[in-house]
Amino acid sequence: MKRFPKWGAEPIAAGYFLREDPTMEHYNSVARHILETHSAGESSGGFPVACSTTECMATVEAQGVEEEEDLSEKTEEIYTMFQADERGNLVLNETTRINIEKLYALNTPEELEEKYRKLSEVLPETAHRQVVNLVDYFDNYTRNIKEVYPPDVDVETIDELLVELKGLHDLRRTHFGADVARAFYADEEKISLQLVYLMAIEKDKSLSLDEKVQKAQQLLKDSPELAAAYDPDRD
Repeated sequence: MKRFPKWGAEPIAAGYFLREDPTMEHYNSVARHILETHSAGESSGGFPVACSTTECMATVEAQGVEEEEDLSEKTEEIYTMFQADERGNLVLNETTRINIEKLYALNTPEELEEKYRKLSEVLPETAHRQVVNLVDYFDNYTRNIKEVYPPDVDVETIDELLVELKGLHDLRRTHFGADVARAFYADEEKISLQLVYLMAIEKDKSLSLDEKVQKAQQLLKDSPELAAAYDPDRD
């Protein structure tokens, strides 16, 4: 089985760890690790804390309406890919991460420099510098992932998936810091851990790992109640 395209995890509720088999014990251990290292109160220690709270995002959204006229002549996507908060820091969320990935993957070095120049026209100096730094961090992170988890090496068991789950979570914290990693990957990681849990409790032993992935994805898609029941953020 090829790896899931996206990985990570948020803690699953303690009540879910009822089974005593080794795979569920391993799952429990990984989830607890992520719970302890993904605390919302932990500082990144390196990257300036930017806007990622609901309250801050609401403030930025209101500011964006006021600034809309100023950007009316700048219709190119690059001018609206990123936002800054009231302190001039970059707004951090999953959309920011996706746009960082797009800048990294879709531009030559020369094209990237031109994109940076255009960003400097609409972002405060601090937020602009953070975008540049994050693209560099993402480059290093991507190279590191390919070394640690070669894309041509298949994952064959749930336990191997759990090892990768924990490893990617730790690599993200190493490359981006706790705050940025949480803002960029928390939602994706939560879904990944939901999928692994459903795969681990699958009763049909004849299914391949790929088939278990597909079944778990379909279950979450078709059943919002099920997704809510296995929500890692559930009390």
